[in-house]
Amino acid sequence: MSEKTTEVRFVVWQFVRLMVRLEETVEAGAAGEVKDLYNSWEDVWVDLDAKLVDLGRNDPEAFAELMMDQEVVTELTAVECGIVATQLKNVVDDLIEKLKHTDDTEEVEDFSFERDDLTSLVNELKALSKNL
Repeated sequence: MSEKTTEVRFVVWQFVRLMVRLEETVEAGAAGEVKDLYNSWEDVWVDLDAKLVDLGRNDPEAFAELMMDQEVVTELTAVECGIVATQLKNVVDDLIEKLKHTDDTEEVEDFSFERDDLTSLVNELKALSKNL
């Protein structure tokens, strides 16, 4: 019998934040489930990152649309929901630190948006991890 999963949708910018964090965590020596999760999404991540780099250079409007208006859809187990929630909570903690050290109005607005949106996603993922 296979493990129960649920569909999780990430706005592309959320997935980018997650994958950068997972990549950093793996490069810092993480093994086991964190590395397995990163490895399972690595091909999608590499393709998406290349597309974002290209659009960022050549079509800023399409870049913004991809980042903010499109989603990455995946199936996660309860354990994976917990891993993702933990990794995104670390991103939120970093954003909180950045907010403490900036007075730039645009950065405050951007970091606050990301912090609030990711906090909601973390709470949703924690609930999913308990209910699967």
